[in-house]
Amino acid sequence: MNYAAWFSGELEKLQDCLGYRFSDVGKLENALVHSSFAYEKGKTVHNERMEFLGDAVLELGVSRFLYESFPSFDEGRLTRSRAAIVCGKSLAEWGREIGLSELLRTGKGLETEQVRQGSLCSDAVEALLGAVFLDGGYSPAMAVIGRYLAFHLSRHTISGAENDPKSALQMLAHGKGLSSPVYEVLSVSGQPHTPLFSVRVMIGNEEAGSGDGRNRKAAEFAAARNAIFLLNREGSEPK
Repeated sequence: MNYAAWFSGELEKLQDCLGYRFSDVGKLENALVHSSFAYEKGKTVHNERMEFLGDAVLELGVSRFLYESFPSFDEGRLTRSRAAIVCGKSLAEWGREIGLSELLRTGKGLETEQVRQGSLCSDAVEALLGAVFLDGGYSPAMAVIGRYLAFHLSRHTISGAENDPKSALQMLAHGKGLSSPVYEVLSVSGQPHTPLFSVRVMIGNEEAGSGDGRNRKAAEFAAARNAIFLLNREGSEPK
């Protein structure tokens, strides 16, 4: 097996998963070099500085999404929600999902399972985000973080978000690179004192979900919950 050809092909797949093509692939390669590998090879370049940068970029991106998506959250809830999203376990899950853990170059003393499950994988995700920021700037980095957010939201709920499904849907849609949800009243039936509203939510030109409620707000919440369920189910289906 030609390792160089395999590695090059896997880098292409990784960039497809990120939705971003590096102008300087060397930055991507550097993000995959753990310090243990660099020391063994007598090299000075590894991913710790990129990890430092990527950690800050990730916190900024997640903070922005939470701030815009959950206007009812106070500072404490925003901080707790951010901590849950940027935790090492969730980052490592995404690293395994996109194949990053298989490409991380480490020293021989580190076990493969340690790389896949431990902090090495989550650290490499942060280094990867730092590499995207260095290569493309703010907007591409935020787009990649959006993909991570979509992955995270398909597997984990944000405490308090169940009370604000419209904001949660907007966050999920943005994370998937989709348009902002738009709600439309389809019909109002029943008696004047007990009306029943039917609402659908559109994302782009597609109906994402629908729901009913005794007032417009309740119907919109029901439609948002339905859309979140359908989007998450779509993201979890095997390809």
